[in-house]
Amino acid sequence: MKTISDKIFELLKEKGMSQKEFAQRTGIAESSISDWKKKRTNPVSDKILIICEVLDVTPYELFSGQILSGS
Repeated sequence: MKTISDKIFELLKEKGMSQKEFAQRTGIAESSISDWKKKRTNPVSDKILIICEVLDVTPYELFSGQILSGS
């Protein structure tokens, strides 16, 4: 089963967005984003909405891994 962080990195790859650009656009420290990948941790809940906004997905899409049509 994929973690939220796995899904975030898949979306970053699909969108051609670097971790650095993602950090700049979300205001989340690059070190935190690296920790998600290396330590397989997930972002804290108060960051989910900004992550979804930057990645242009809904929280449902992020948590379920299912991209809804029209997104």
